[in-house]
Amino acid sequence: MEREADVSGILSQTVDVIGAAGRAVLIYVVVLGLFNGIGGLAGLAEMDDNVFSVGIRSGVLNAETLGLAATLYQLLGLVLYVVAAFFLLRQMLEQIGRPARGGNLLSYVAMSVLAMIGLMIGFVLLVIPGLILLVRWSAANGFLLSGDKGITGALGTSWEATGRRGWSIFGAGLVLWVGLAVLSSIVVGIVAATGFTASGGFSPLFGVAMTVSGLIEAFNNAASFAFSIAVFHLVAPADTSVADVFE
Repeated sequence: MEREADVSGILSQTVDVIGAAGRAVLIYVVVLGLFNGIGGLAGLAEMDDNVFSVGIRSGVLNAETLGLAATLYQLLGLVLYVVAAFFLLRQMLEQIGRPARGGNLLSYVAMSVLAMIGLMIGFVLLVIPGLILLVRWSAANGFLLSGDKGITGALGTSWEATGRRGWSIFGAGLVLWVGLAVLSSIVVGIVAATGFTASGGFSPLFGVAMTVSGLIEAFNNAASFAFSIAVFHLVAPADTSVADVFE
């Protein structure tokens, strides 16, 4: 069914992307969730840490504070997250009939870093510029991995393709973010109420809490990736060339 790139269309397409790539999403969530749990079980991670955030002090890993084992664990977690995200995005594209013909892991990492720098600068400048970049670059993953646009080309094409759909993308993203935030708060609240969140050394119960936290965080990220692929799919229809989108 052909959908419009409005709020309901984007959200429906996001659900379809998650469903189509269900196996890949499940593997992604379980692997990263278990990795998080291992860190908690071994006392290598705190409850406010996970594989998606590396402890940084003054721009570098603080090995003295984290300890060598914890530092290596978080570095490994960062690498695992990036690689897993790359392959999940490719699977999402494949499963909705948009073959991932371009963009390798290095170009994906480079574009992600470039976009992150732009977003950080944008959010420092009174937040609004950061939100604009977040919306207008939301389809960049799809453009990079599905063609030969290159790093800046994918960001630029995403900017152009999302031009007249900015408010719809923002609205859909806000609904998704609120929904995921509520879900996360409920689950984390339940885990916290069990008393499993006290860390320190080998702790099976804390490992369980960290696993649950990691599973939720991984699913949130998977949903965000699905959102970006959904936006791409709707602003760059498969039956037309990218150039046709702007005519």
